[in-house]
Parts: sequence; structure tokens; C-alpha cells
Amino acid sequence: MKLIVGLGNPGSEYADHRHNFGFWVADFLAKQNGWKWEKSPLAQVAWGDIEKEECWLVKPLTFMNLSGKAVKVLLKEKGVEPKDLIVIHDDLDLSLGKIRWAFGSGHGGHNGVRSIAELLGTLDFHRVRIGIGRPGGHADAAEYVLQPFKGDEKKAAHETVERAAQSIPDYLKHGLQWVQNHYH
Repeated sequence: MKLIVGLGNPGSEYADHRHNFGFWVADFLAKQNGWKWEKSPLAQVAWGDIEKEECWLVKPLTFMNLSGKAVKVLLKEKGVEPKDLIVIHDDLDLSLGKIRWAFGSGHGGHNGVRSIAELLGTLDFHRVRIGIGRPGGHADAAEYVLQPFKGDEKKAAHETVERAAQSIPDYLKHGLQWVQNHYH
């Protein structure tokens, strides 16, 4: 069993923001597989099989910086080990369109990943980092992640979501090294 967590902030006012890339991928996977979202106390959840593996999709309702609270509860509730956790999130250090898979790596300054690592007491989980690029000039990164994609970025963002979503069944079928070789 896998717990696949898309990180983002709940609420329509955040829906189009760069920081919600994880939610976008989770929504794409749910739609692609015909899964329906249900609300639990700390998250929206959907489930089914991908590549013959039972998977739970999760969108925490705790806001980005407290994502670990929902993840910890759901891991325990579903009996899933951290090594079977896949966290999908935006990444300022990658240009738009880049996807990077990792296992056991640091949080890279991402507060949602930091929250998960701190509450689980480990970094031994999978991450799907999706590039959003850095703001130009001296723009504030915190403000940048809470802005929608603009112009040509929108098309690239949607294409990236589809590729990131496809990397999930590819990982389940072929493993980490394979997705790293094919998506990096």
C-alpha cells in the first residue's frame, strides 16, 4: 500500500497558486483513475489501485506548513510505513517543467516537507519535486509561491502535472531508479 500526498493549501483562493502543484497532481491522478474525493478530519482522500498496488491519495487540509499533522495520522490509520509514502510538492530550485524523484533527501527549505519530516522523525520517504522556478530579480519567494502561473507558464504547468502524474504508475511498475532515469 502507498500513501501519495499532494501538498498544497486548501481553499479556492489558493487553487491556482504555484504552491499547490502537489494538489494539482493528486487531482489529476484522481480524475484519471475515476476516484472520488472524500473528506476526512484532516484531509481529502481518494483511493484505488495503480499498477495493482493499493494507493491512497491525500490532500492535507491543514495548510502547507502543518502538512505533517495530517500525514502522520493517515500513515498510522492506514498502517503505511514512511518508506511507502510519496510526497508531491513544488520546488523553487527546479525550473518550471522539471521533475525530480528522491528518497531520504532533505526538505530543501520546503515547509510542508519539513513538517512531515519533523512529525515522522525521518526523511526516509519518497519525494516528487516539481519545478516552479525562482522569481526574477529581488522578488520575495514566499509571495512568488502564492501567485498563479502566468501566460505561457500555464501550459507548461499543466503539461508538467500530467508528466508528474504519469511518473507515479511508472514508479510503481519500474522502481525509483527507472523513474529517475526517465524523468530527470
